Amino acid sequence: MSTRSRSTGFTLIELLVAVAILGLLATLAGMAAFHGTTRVRVSNAAFEVGALYSAAQMRATSLGVPHYVVFHDDGTDFGAYLLERADALGAYNWASDDVMNAALVGGTRHEHLRLSRESGLGFVNFAAPPPDLKPLPAPFASIPLTASGSGRLLSGCSFCTAGTGGARGVIRFSPNGTVRVMTGSAEAGGVVAFAPDSRGFQSGPPRLVVIATPAGAIRVF
Repeated sequence: MSTRSRSTGFTLIELLVAVAILGLLATLAGMAAFHGTTRVRVSNAAFEVGALYSAAQMRATSLGVPHYVVFHDDGTDFGAYLLERADALGAYNWASDDVMNAALVGGTRHEHLRLSRESGLGFVNFAAPPPDLKPLPAPFASIPLTASGSGRLLSGCSFCTAGTGGARGVIRFSPNGTVRVMTGSAEAGGVVAFAPDSRGFQSGPPRLVVIATPAGAIRVF
C-alpha cells in the first residue's frame, strides 16, 4: 500500500501568514520600546527640572546672589534655564517682557534644559486632567493643580503666564534661602507637570515637579 508524503517546504499562504505575524510582533515591540522610552523621557525631564531648582537654591545661598529658574515656550521650543541675576541690575517684568532676550534680562545663564528636543515629551493639561493624576500630599496640598492658560506650557504649569515671546514661568531663589514665584498668582508654590505628548497618542503616568514657597521644599511626584 502506497502513501503520499507531504513536501517539506512551506506553501505561499504559510509564508504570508508567517510574514504577517513577524510584522505584527515587530510593530508591537517597536510600540513598547517607544512608549517605554517616552516614559523615561518624562521622568528624566521632571528630575532634571528638580535638579535645576536645587542648583539654583544652593548657588543663591552660597554665592549671595539671587538665582532664577525660567521656563519658556514660544510655541515651537520649550525648556528652562538657570539664571544668576543680581538685584543691582534692577527690576524686570518677568510676567510680560521677553525672557529669552539675554541682553534685556541681564545676568549670567549657567544651564539651559532644551526640553523640546525630547521627542514625545509634553505637559499635563490641568484643565482636563488624566484620571491617574492624584492630589498633592502634605505639605504641598495647598498648591492648586490648575492651568494658568491654554497652550502647552500654560496648561501644565500652575504659575506660568503669557507675554512677549510666548509663555513663561519664573521662580526666584533668594540668598536667604527663601523662594518666590515671580509669575502668575501662585502663593503657596508652583507645579510643572510633564506627561507624554498626547498628539503622538502615547500613554504613561505624569510627573509633577513641585516647589513650595517661601520655604523652598522641592519634590518630584
